[in-house]
Amino acid sequence: MIHITHAAIQRDGIEIAFASNTIHVFTQTWLRDHCTCTQCRHPETQQRLLDTFALPAGLLATAIELGAGGRILDVTWSDGHRSAFEAADLFAALSPVGLLASDITTWNDAEIAVDFPQMPYDAVIGDDAALETYLDKLERFGFCFVEGTPATPEATQAVAKRIAYIRETIFGGYWDFTANMEHKDTAYTTLAIGPHTDGTYSFDAPGYQMFHCLAFDGVGGENVFVDGFRIAEIMRRETPELYRVLTEVEVPGQYIDHERGIHLMARRPLLRLDATGRLAQVSFNNLDRAPFALEPIRQELFAAAYAAFAHHANDRSLQYRRRLAPGSLVLFDNWRLLHARDAYSGYRRLAGAYLNKEDVESRLRVLRAKREARAAA
Repeated sequence: MIHITHAAIQRDGIEIAFASNTIHVFTQTWLRDHCTCTQCRHPETQQRLLDTFALPAGLLATAIELGAGGRILDVTWSDGHRSAFEAADLFAALSPVGLLASDITTWNDAEIAVDFPQMPYDAVIGDDAALETYLDKLERFGFCFVEGTPATPEATQAVAKRIAYIRETIFGGYWDFTANMEHKDTAYTTLAIGPHTDGTYSFDAPGYQMFHCLAFDGVGGENVFVDGFRIAEIMRRETPELYRVLTEVEVPGQYIDHERGIHLMARRPLLRLDATGRLAQVSFNNLDRAPFALEPIRQELFAAAYAAFAHHANDRSLQYRRRLAPGSLVLFDNWRLLHARDAYSGYRRLAGAYLNKEDVESRLRVLRAKREARAAA
């Protein structure tokens, strides 16, 4: 339980010390703007009712007091208004917006075998605690299997919709296909597909992707998953200059199907960092990379960095390999994991869907909040 051990009014704000030994000075303007009383924030929608820009100039805190064992900070303001702040809310404000509290564990083939992420279908579908555990594993490892899933379109969609709504793209929503070239993409063939992420041609690439092989009668077709965050760790440690280039150069991706009136293009660094410098997204798809040119020296450096990343992605020791089979559904983080497939012959029916990043994280965030509320009651 987050609580405050000390609070003091200072010239530049209110200094707050948390039990975790974290100390931060919140400006008085920030605190007044984030008052949670029913006059300042709607109790149901949690939207701000306060007109931030109508606050009087020179507004100051005149008194503060800790309550509920340090879990509440009460502030009295110079205009007579009173605010009560939850210590947990103040502490959460120090983290990047939207960042979940999960511990991220990067992995290689040997490491993932020790603590393999999987959950049974019946538990994921029928129990919120199990669903939270499943999403925790998904957040931690970047993927998690749902074993014992009935090999039907209905059961496949049930898992997706248990978590969030299915995202519509140029491929539709829920998709269920064989090697029929319905779309101009190598996924719709029997050819080998190298390690990649989907949607490099989308401004907002799909956050999560689901696969469920409903039927297979053939040879080959082994699926491959690679932790792109582990590759980034290796490059940051062993080739920092190449790592830096991949965080700076925006690589364009494109999808072209003129017969359907489609030409999508987007660009972002292969390794996209957030404002804190934390790795937020891996985007790598050499098949969909659009032409772009840099100055010669920069071009050579980028080519070396891009090739180094591809080399790591094809390192068998970093790859988890498994031919997907009916009953084993997998959901994986498309902003983190690269996926691939060996060539195959025969019949293969694959079903799946995309889910938005924020919707999956929202589901986990709500499940955690409900559990914490029950524990506190």
